[in-house]
Amino acid sequence: MKREKVLCVLLWLAAALLASCGHASSSGKDEAESDTLSVDSLVEADPDADADGLPDDAEDARMDENFDDFIYAFVRNPRLQRERVSFPLPKTDVDGGQKMLRRLNVHGEFRFMEGDYYTVFYGDASQIDEQKGRPHEMVSVERIGLEDGRVEVYDFQRRDRRWMLTAIRSQGLAENELADFLVFYARFSSDTLFQQQCIAQPLRLSVFDPEEDDYIEGTIDARQWRSFCPEVPSTVVTNVIYGQVYRPDHMVLQKCGSASGMQELFTFQRERGGWRLTSYEN
Repeated sequence: MKREKVLCVLLWLAAALLASCGHASSSGKDEAESDTLSVDSLVEADPDADADGLPDDAEDARMDENFDDFIYAFVRNPRLQRERVSFPLPKTDVDGGQKMLRRLNVHGEFRFMEGDYYTVFYGDASQIDEQKGRPHEMVSVERIGLEDGRVEVYDFQRRDRRWMLTAIRSQGLAENELADFLVFYARFSSDTLFQQQCIAQPLRLSVFDPEEDDYIEGTIDARQWRSFCPEVPSTVVTNVIYGQVYRPDHMVLQKCGSASGMQELFTFQRERGGWRLTSYEN
């Protein structure tokens, strides 16, 4: 009887030992698989990837193809602001003196570009698609203070297929290529009575009607301008110089929505010694 009890105990111990070994083996396998998944996840996850899963360099390459795409991202992206300034950065003062900057508060410098819209000046409307549609190697962005008469010019160059800020220049309004028109426009945008006097009679109009999903084209009396008048850019305006050619008697001011893609065109003509708004489109 004792012999049978001993045998049963031995058999029970053997079974328990086998079960324990099997559990340990299974647990080890699970842990190994868990470790493998963890390592694989770390390898696949790119810390520089954006929300779309594209690494920054791929996104940058696409952005650098078009200056408008680049400048929109540059003024809003701290990483680009750190990477896309060529130091030491030459800065020329109004009096012609130059210094080399080794640091720059990019956010502070380009705060004027963070609004709902920016403006660009053209010699005529045909240049808009022509200039934006072709590749550029150099582009300048101007911050034009209509009240203080100060212009800050930011020069960008495309180096190794990457847009870089390469210089800053300060100048008085009188030194700017568009000085004659800008002196007029500073008053036009701030003096409502003067603005009314500088509206062509009649004024050509092309306005989008969302109800009809089409444009309404025609003319209005100058006295009706206030009823149709949109927000006229004032105080500080911008100009992006792609290489457009200006004319002494014709100017197109393009007002571009920074994020919406909407645009308005104000066309001015110099007549009898003075500038007049001759057409408006949106």
